[in-house]
Amino acid sequence: MSPLLPKLSLLLAAALPASALAAPAAAESQPTVVLAGGLIAEPGEPSLGPHTLVIRDQRLSRIQPGLDAGIEPGARVLDLSQATVLPGLIDLHVHLAIDTNADTTTNASGPRLALATASYALRLLRAGVTTVRDTGDNSGVTYAVRDAIDSGLLEGPRILAAGRIISRTGGHGAKRAEPDQVPYPPAACDGPESCRRAVRQNIEDGADWIKITVSGSGRESGGRPDAAPILFEDEVVGAVSAARQADRPVAAHAHSTAAINLALRSGVRTIEHGTYFDQESVALFKRQHAYLVPTAFVARYVESKLGTFAGGRDGQSVDDLRAWTQAAKAGPGRAWRAGVPLALGTDGGPSFAPTATALEVQYYVDSGVPLPEAVRAATSGNADALGLGAELGRLRVGYRADLIAVDGDPQRDASQLLRMRMVMRQGRLVCLGDCVEAAAGSPAP
Repeated sequence: MSPLLPKLSLLLAAALPASALAAPAAAESQPTVVLAGGLIAEPGEPSLGPHTLVIRDQRLSRIQPGLDAGIEPGARVLDLSQATVLPGLIDLHVHLAIDTNADTTTNASGPRLALATASYALRLLRAGVTTVRDTGDNSGVTYAVRDAIDSGLLEGPRILAAGRIISRTGGHGAKRAEPDQVPYPPAACDGPESCRRAVRQNIEDGADWIKITVSGSGRESGGRPDAAPILFEDEVVGAVSAARQADRPVAAHAHSTAAINLALRSGVRTIEHGTYFDQESVALFKRQHAYLVPTAFVARYVESKLGTFAGGRDGQSVDDLRAWTQAAKAGPGRAWRAGVPLALGTDGGPSFAPTATALEVQYYVDSGVPLPEAVRAATSGNADALGLGAELGRLRVGYRADLIAVDGDPQRDASQLLRMRMVMRQGRLVCLGDCVEAAAGSPAP
C-alpha cells in the first residue's frame, strides 16, 4: 500500500466542501418518522399503500400501514406522503477512482485522485446509490475514501472495495502504471502460489472483495466468445481458495465461455460481464449459487464510440466489437429467461453521470427483464449477492435504514429512479427535495 494512503482521510476531510462532510454523530440519535405515500418493502413484489416508518439508531425500528406523524413523540418527521419509498440502490460494479476524462495532473496525484473519488462518491449517493462495490482501483485511494466515509469524516455510499485487480502478468487490469497514473505495483500473478500471494497482499491492504480477470476485455481478442481463459485453472483455484480462507468473496471478470465456466467451477461469487455464457454456465450459476453482473451500461457506451475502442494492439475489429456490444446489451434478458441469478452493476465511474445505476435498470428492461425484477436486481438481489441480504436491500424491521424516495412507482416507470426526492443512508438524511445535482460526466449512452 502507498505510504500516502494513511494520510489521505485527513486530507479529504480538510479539502472537501462542508456539504460533503458528515453531520455530527449526535444528530443521528434523534428518531425519524417517514410518512410514505407508497412503499416498496420487498422489491419485485407489488408496491404497498401508505405506510409509516420509524428509524432509530440507524435502523428501521417500526413499519406500519397508514400515515401517523405522531407515532414517535419528539421525532423528526419527513412527509413523503406524495412519494414512493424504497430501499437504496446498490451498484455492484463501479470504479470510483477511474476517470477517463480526468486531466493528467489528477490521475498522477494520489491526493488529487482521492479528492476526485470522494466527490464522485457523494454524487452517487445523492443519486440514490447507497452502497457500491468497487471492482478495481490499482491506485488504492478508494480504501482511504471508504475509510473516511465509514468513520464519519465524509458522506458517501457504503463502499466494498476490491483494491488492485489480479490477473496474469500483462493481463486485463494488471498492467504496469502509465506515466500519467499514480504509481502502483500491478497485482500480477503467474502460477498458483503467486496468485495466492496476490490475494493475501490485497487483503492485507484492506480489500473487502477480491477481483480477478479470467478473460480479456470486451474490446480485446481475449474477450471473444471462443477465447481461452487468460489464467490457468490452478491459478484461478489458488486465488479463490486464498480468498475463501480469509472469508473474502471473489468477483471474476469473464467474457468468453471458457473463462466464465472456469471461474464458476472454481467457486467465484459473481461473474462480471459474462457476455458469452452457455447452458453449462447456466447450470453452474445455479449449482454454485453465483450471480451474473451483466453491465449493459458500459456496452452501450462502447457502442457509441466503436471507432475509438476498436483496433490497436490485440484489439477487435469494428464489426467484432459491434457484435460484442449487441451480445452484452442482450445479456440481462437472456440471463433472466434462463433463470440465472441476476445482480446489477454498471462498470461506471466519474466519466459518467451518477444516474448510471438508474439507467441500468431501464437497460435491463430493454433487454427483456420485467421492470420489477430489474428493480429487485438493483436492491435486494445485489444485497444478496454481497452476502448482506439480512441487512440491506429490503425495508424490514431491524434492517439498516438505507431509503430513497421518488415521485411515482419505479416498478411501473423506471425513469422515476432518475429523480430522487429523498436519500437516506443508515438513518442519516442525505438530501430532501431535488437530490440529483447537475454533475459533470459523459452523457448516458
